[in-house]
Amino acid sequence: MVDDDSINRKILAKPLLQHHYEVIEAVNGLDALSKVSEENPDMLLLDLMMPEMDGYSVLQHLRKTKSQVELPIILITAMHDSQDIVKGFHLGANDYLQKNFNKEELLARIESALQIKSFHSQLKERNNIIEKELDIARLIQINILPKKSPFLPGFVVSSLYVPMDKVGGDFFDYEEEEEYCDFLIADVSGHGVPGALLATVLKMSFQYAHTLKLSPTDTLKLMDQSVSERGALGMFATAMILRIFPKTGLVEYSNAGHHPLLLHRRTENIFLEFSTPGIPLGLNYELKRKPFLKSEFTLVPGDRLILCTDGILETTDGQGSDYDSLRWKDFLSENIECKTEVLPNLLLKDLYTFTPSANFNDDLALLVIDFDKKEL
Repeated sequence: MVDDDSINRKILAKPLLQHHYEVIEAVNGLDALSKVSEENPDMLLLDLMMPEMDGYSVLQHLRKTKSQVELPIILITAMHDSQDIVKGFHLGANDYLQKNFNKEELLARIESALQIKSFHSQLKERNNIIEKELDIARLIQINILPKKSPFLPGFVVSSLYVPMDKVGGDFFDYEEEEEYCDFLIADVSGHGVPGALLATVLKMSFQYAHTLKLSPTDTLKLMDQSVSERGALGMFATAMILRIFPKTGLVEYSNAGHHPLLLHRRTENIFLEFSTPGIPLGLNYELKRKPFLKSEFTLVPGDRLILCTDGILETTDGQGSDYDSLRWKDFLSENIECKTEVLPNLLLKDLYTFTPSANFNDDLALLVIDFDKKEL
C-alpha cells in the first residue's frame, strides 16, 4: 500500500492483516516504485494525493512495464470529481475506493482483483502448455510431409508448405511405383489442429490406396469415405491427384473440387488448365452417385506442372484484388527459366511483396513438377 499518511496506512493495513494478507508499506511515490521493483507484490493500493510524486505519476510509470493483469492497482482517493477518477482509469487503474470506505467493500474489491489476476495467470499457463503442444504437433506434421522429392527420370520436383497457424490443413504427398508416380495435393476446410488431424487422415488413406494400387479415381473415392467417416461435422477437403508415367510423359488426373492443375507450356509461354468435375471429399458422401472422373494428356519437354492450394491464389493486395487475377501467371512468365528448386522460395518472396499483411490468411502449399527438356 502507498500513502504518505501513517494513520491512513494503519487504517488500511488492519483489516488486511486480520485476513492474513501480507502488507508492504510505501511512504511516497518513489518508495512505491522501489518496493514494487524489490518485492514484486500481487497488487497495489495507491493513494493519489502525495507530495513529490503523486499517485497518477506512480501509476503512469508502473504501467510502462506492468499490465493491469500483472499488477492490479486500486486507487484510494478522497477526490469526488469523476474526472479525477476517469483520469486514473485512463492511466491504467483497475479500480478505485473513496477514503471513507468500509472494511467489507475494501476486502471485496481486493479479493475480486486478485481473483481476476489468478484467472489470467491460469489462462497464461494453459496457453503456454497449448503453445508447447502445438510446437510438437507442428514437428509431427512436418515429419509426415515427404522428406525428399520422388525420383522420376526426366522430371524435377519441388514444393512449398507454409501453415497459417503452427499447424495447418494444406497437404501434399507422393507415392512412387515402378511405372508411375502419384502426386496428391489437398486443402482441408479450416485451419489449426482440426485441419491438421484431417490432413493426417488424408495421408493415411492415400498411402493405403497406394498399397492397393488403386487408380486416381478410386483413391479419391477411398479418401472421400475416410473424410466422411472420420472428419468432424461440416469439415471437408478439396484434393487433386496426378499420375505421371515418366517413360511416356502421360499424365492422368482426377479432381475433387480442387483448383485446376496449371500447365505452363514454357516453349510457347502459354498456360493451360486441366480439371475434372468432382465434389470435395466428405461432402454429401452418402448421396454421391457418380464416381470421380479421370482425364489425361501428354507432356512435351519443357512443360511445368503446378498444383497449389487457394491460400496462394487468394492472397490479397490490400485493395481487395487477389494474387491469382493480378500477379500469378505474370510471376510464372517472369520466372520461366527459373530452376525448379528455386521457384517456391521466389514465389513466397513475391507473395510477401504483394500483400501488405505480415501473415497470410490461409495455409500455403505448392507442388512444381518440371518435365526436363531432354528426350526420354
